[in-house]
Amino acid sequence: MNTKTSAGRGQELLAEMGRIPVIIPGKLCQRHGEKGKINGWKLQRWQKGRNDTRYIPAGLLERIREGTSGHQRFMALAGEYAEIKGEEALADLSAPDHAKKKPMKR
Repeated sequence: MNTKTSAGRGQELLAEMGRIPVIIPGKLCQRHGEKGKINGWKLQRWQKGRNDTRYIPAGLLERIREGTSGHQRFMALAGEYAEIKGEEALADLSAPDHAKKKPMKR
């Protein structure tokens, strides 16, 4: 992988992550009442080793939906960034100055 290209792409990814306006981890699910009737929404997420559920008022639904989408986008970008940095690290390890040297004969 080209170092200049990967470094530039890494900076682009970091900048794009910074432009995500709302990041809310979790998943929006419909809340069902009696007889299966949908009566609202809830945000479910794993937090501190437990499932955390919050009921979402109708007025905040779109903002929460934007936040969960922002979190998904952030995680995708973070994964791509980690892949680029991993490739850079492996490229550095395989450089000739890090190659294993032969032992000297005595």
